[in-house]
Amino acid sequence: MRVLHSVLIGALASLLFMPLVGRAEDAPKPATTEQAAVPPLLARPADMQDAPTAIEKQIDTIQDAGALARLAKGFEQKKDWRHQAYALEKLFALRPMQGPIGYELAAAYARANNKRMAYDTLIRLQTSGYGFDPSKDERFKNVRGTPVWDYVLLNLQANLKAFGGGKPGFTLPEGDTLLESIAYDPARKQFLVGSVREGSILRVDDQGKVQPYISANDQNGLLAVYGLAVDAGRDTLWVIANGVPHRKALPAADYGRALLYRFKLSSGAFEARFETPTAHRPALLSSLAVAPDGTPYVADGVARRVYRLEEGALRAILENPRLTSIRGLAFNADGSKLYFADYDLGLFGVDLNTGAAFVVQPHANLTLYGIESVYWWNNQLVVIQNGFPPARVMRLTLDETGTRVKHGQALDAAKPEFGQPTQGALVGDELWFIANSQRGQYDAYGLPRDASKIKPVHIYRSDIKFAIDSGKNIVQPAADPMPAGS
Repeated sequence: MRVLHSVLIGALASLLFMPLVGRAEDAPKPATTEQAAVPPLLARPADMQDAPTAIEKQIDTIQDAGALARLAKGFEQKKDWRHQAYALEKLFALRPMQGPIGYELAAAYARANNKRMAYDTLIRLQTSGYGFDPSKDERFKNVRGTPVWDYVLLNLQANLKAFGGGKPGFTLPEGDTLLESIAYDPARKQFLVGSVREGSILRVDDQGKVQPYISANDQNGLLAVYGLAVDAGRDTLWVIANGVPHRKALPAADYGRALLYRFKLSSGAFEARFETPTAHRPALLSSLAVAPDGTPYVADGVARRVYRLEEGALRAILENPRLTSIRGLAFNADGSKLYFADYDLGLFGVDLNTGAAFVVQPHANLTLYGIESVYWWNNQLVVIQNGFPPARVMRLTLDETGTRVKHGQALDAAKPEFGQPTQGALVGDELWFIANSQRGQYDAYGLPRDASKIKPVHIYRSDIKFAIDSGKNIVQPAADPMPAGS
């Protein structure tokens, strides 16, 4: 297999790759904007298109999402609902998968007494699977009390109901350990769980019984553990760890460091470590996957950069400043495609035979926002969406090219055990994952905000084969009749 070493740069819509190594003519042609198709922003009806104001003309020149968000907040503080809605319209067009932005836009329409656009925006969110309950949100008081409002509210609330075929797995011991990563060792039929606070790894059986496995010492220099990957056939455990303030007793010299470690799986013996380039500090490795040939790939989610281990060194193979953050890495069965998620923008991939980048196109009404982790199962992708209200686990059936989602099936959503689901491990036809990460209980200095509020971590198990026949013979249903009147 020939791998093009590439840097992803330029406009996200084009996914233009420039080679780090190789000739310019080796660079693949840019993908078209049609490849990044998402549900379009609802257009204002002709009878609601007022002449643009000078402020709206200025807003039209802004393409930065952060700047638009700040503008919208400023207009809200001034109670300028028209211009708040206009700024949020532009922001939602840039981030069309982000339902929380759509909800804020609907609220701005409602405050401006624009019932039609408020309803249309909420319906768009509901049909994409988002669940909200605006019944007690006073921002919507101007649009309540109509048959359409009742219809929209009922469907948004329905999306918040618990759904799926999964069940609780086990509970890890409570304490100030910040257990953030999990893997499965099929040879010994046990889970491995990594601690950010301790820089250690535990062995856990499927009943939650814990045994020590790997601890930080002078030889391995293990930092805060962020990810684990088991390569049982090669008796190898790969670990990513970072020098972050959350790690207890971290020496000052280790702040900003990010390393990939190799341990012997059967014994936990330390074998080697590999650090990201000094020029890339501070770094934060957040995702890890092992190709079928045994090569590990790691991602710095904040720097939006992916590395591959080559000849004893971590080498950057792609980077794109237009991404927002890289979350999750997964290979297809033969290792020819590397998939990854951008938390705000959806799913992407790279054909490692050609170096060509692609957008994983969602089907109509499927939103790929807020994906924390990605897994490959039986020629399908399984993803955990923790930024999607409600949090959910999805199975995504791809087309024959592996670049388009033909069908999306929720495996579990809005379960009472879910707090902030994050990383998981495939165990046969199940995904066992951290259901309630406690990362939100720590401040920017890595200290518990309130130790009494740190809860035991629950491991949940989703049945990946749940509703396995769904989508095989899809017939698009007619739209549900919506009550008339507003």
